[in-house]
Amino acid sequence: MKSVQPLLGVWKIDESADELLALLTRRDCRSIPADMQAERRRREWLAVRVLLKELTGGEETPIAYHTDGAPYLPEKKLHISISHTNGYAAVILSEQGPVGIDIEYISERIHRVRRRFMHPDEDAMIDRKHETEHLIICWCAKETLFKLIRREETDFREHLRLSPFGYGESGSITATETCTPERATYSLFYIVNKYFAMTCSLDMTVVGRPSLLNSAITVLLSLMR
Repeated sequence: MKSVQPLLGVWKIDESADELLALLTRRDCRSIPADMQAERRRREWLAVRVLLKELTGGEETPIAYHTDGAPYLPEKKLHISISHTNGYAAVILSEQGPVGIDIEYISERIHRVRRRFMHPDEDAMIDRKHETEHLIICWCAKETLFKLIRREETDFREHLRLSPFGYGESGSITATETCTPERATYSLFYIVNKYFAMTCSLDMTVVGRPSLLNSAITVLLSLMR
């Protein structure tokens, strides 16, 4: 369930909260927030920590949060980003610098918020034969970019822009933010299947050609629980 560095993992959440708890021993990795009562949320919270344990070679590592909600690892010199959706959790780790990841299950609900995050120029590129999936990839890409820049005042429609890209089962996306003085451009990568779409930021100097990323993702999914 691991890929090349940066480390990337996806956990298929089939276990109950109690079963996931049994896979953790450290108190600060097992202590579910008291206000988290819903079983689904408890399972997602625990699955992220079990997946992090897998990615770090079996070592349990607590996750802390900045005031803006961004996660960090107080005991590790690693950057982390996490995401979860209906039935899946995803984690990416990097020694090189900030990373971002987002995973969303496939649902028609994306159409309800389409105008809130899609600029008209971007909407024109959507593949009408795969409209829902293409829109979810765009949403994931903007969520990933938002996690990278960490600006609460970000307007997804105006400040986060995606260069045109065709729909496919995997590929790359050029994303630009105009919310910071840097106005930075990032290379993001995505995969999509009948269950979920996922985007993440990866270091191209490590990963190399997009075809190498596709190979890594293929291995990742074949090992996914």
